[in-house]
Amino acid sequence: MFIATDGSSASLPKDVVALAASPIAFTRAPPVSASAPPVVGRQTDFGEVHGGPAVRTPPAPIPEGAAKLDRWDVQSHQYTTKAEVETSILGRLFSGKGQFTSYGVVQEAKRYCVMTTTDGTTVEYGTAVRLSVGVLGAQAEGALTLPNIAAKAQLTGLQARIALSVVGYVGPLGELLPAPDNLNVENLAVYTTAFRLIQAKVFGAEGLAFISPALLGYNQPDGGAPAQS
Repeated sequence: MFIATDGSSASLPKDVVALAASPIAFTRAPPVSASAPPVVGRQTDFGEVHGGPAVRTPPAPIPEGAAKLDRWDVQSHQYTTKAEVETSILGRLFSGKGQFTSYGVVQEAKRYCVMTTTDGTTVEYGTAVRLSVGVLGAQAEGALTLPNIAAKAQLTGLQARIALSVVGYVGPLGELLPAPDNLNVENLAVYTTAFRLIQAKVFGAEGLAFISPALLGYNQPDGGAPAQS
């Protein structure tokens, strides 16, 4: 099972923590406009090509063996046990004393690469746009999908919280990110619309210059509890 995290959980396996703490080199993003003709008669301005501030001196060469973000996916992950929830990004959706997420769903679009820790755990690094829903104090019933949870929350008063987050991206998104809120059918549409808009911006040509790969998560054996650091 894939555990989606942003690296802040205190329950991460020690080998994942060690990999996250080590320096990792990634290949640079390609130019924003690959079809733009080269400028003749002067040194290439790396900053202008990548949509950032002008930099007359190109960056240092990429180290041999640098990781390349060569995978793309849109996935939905369901978390139904305490260990899965606490280790994933769902653990912080409710922040009151004695309030803990019982189960939840994380839907994500991501560009990433896969690495392996010294203990053989597969870890994903890259950039992800995530829509997360956590449920407070209830047992998981029926199909765990965003629409089902939203409908149940509105009809029965089920306490559910929704949030949209971005990992591994350093560009401006303030005008697109909605604030975390309680979940119902109406604001689910608000969040899914924002998800599509942010996904298009982060993974579009304009977003390439702002990709800053980060820990996205790791694969935990089905039925196994995450090792503690």
